[in-house]
Amino acid sequence: MYSNERIIINTLALQEAKDSSAIENIVTTHDELYSSDSQTHQFVSLAAKEVYNYSHALLEGYYQVKQSGLLTSNNIIALQALLEENDAGFRKVPGLY
Repeated sequence: MYSNERIIINTLALQEAKDSSAIENIVTTHDELYSSDSQTHQFVSLAAKEVYNYSHALLEGYYQVKQSGLLTSNNIIALQALLEENDAGFRKVPGLY
């Protein structure tokens, strides 16, 4: 993928992550996002870190589906690990959440 395309896709994914996270009451600003550095894991706020994790998982899922045409349960577990920064996987016991 060309660098210009990557810039556009990354920016759109970050904006989607920011807006979707706000629904879950994880609120950050564009200033916080663009002042953070995801490459070195230096984030201005915890909310900015969460949005970057969301964006990273969103892009990873996009590339996996683009490559294979599928989104498997193993893909979902891997994406959840990116979001939560742990390997909890699927819930083993029933519950509300």
